Amino acid sequence: MPREARRREFLRAAGGALTLGAASATSGCLGVISGEEPVTLSASPATVPETALAETGYAEYRVEPLEVTREFTVAGETREVVVTNHLAQYDKSATVFGERLRGAVFAALSTPAVELGDRTFNPVGDLRSRELAERLLARYDGFGDLRAAGEETVTVLGTETTVGLFTADATIADGIEVQVTLHVAEAVRAGPDFVVAIGGYPSVLTGQEADVRTMMQSLVHDEEAA
Repeated sequence: MPREARRREFLRAAGGALTLGAASATSGCLGVISGEEPVTLSASPATVPETALAETGYAEYRVEPLEVTREFTVAGETREVVVTNHLAQYDKSATVFGERLRGAVFAALSTPAVELGDRTFNPVGDLRSRELAERLLARYDGFGDLRAAGEETVTVLGTETTVGLFTADATIADGIEVQVTLHVAEAVRAGPDFVVAIGGYPSVLTGQEADVRTMMQSLVHDEEAA
């Protein structure tokens, strides 16, 4: 697979792996939603400001909506639910074994919390970093052998959250297999949304931990910035 295609596949997998839970979670609340029109839920993007990109060397690849539509049958009635998540994607070049690659990536997913009364139906808010990492690996066949490598606490959007550190084996380009390090932040609440941030890079690179931490700490949620 060409390098550019692998980069895109990893970036989209990072967000796509999480949107599955966000969409299916709405089935539990359909019993208290009446009407025949589709239920629509939309998140606001969470992005990294230009100042942080300049500091870390990352560049914006794409900020895009990820729309998922599902049909659920509750009490004999079928309802359509349309969930719009937003995935902000960033990357930067890195030299691995003497070859210049688009190696380091960062992704931030915002997904609706889905609240009715005092209940929240989006399971992303309850998933631990290990579970989030496993969802990512399940969607991307270039990864394997996930291993825990510690954890730290990082402030994301004003909330302290646990960031799990993991290593895994990955194919980052044709014929190039390396160990990668993943930083997976547990979801934080940002207004009506949950935001999850993930960073990844070849483990042989130095100084990347601080850059990922800066990217996470610099995230801005559009609704809060408005």
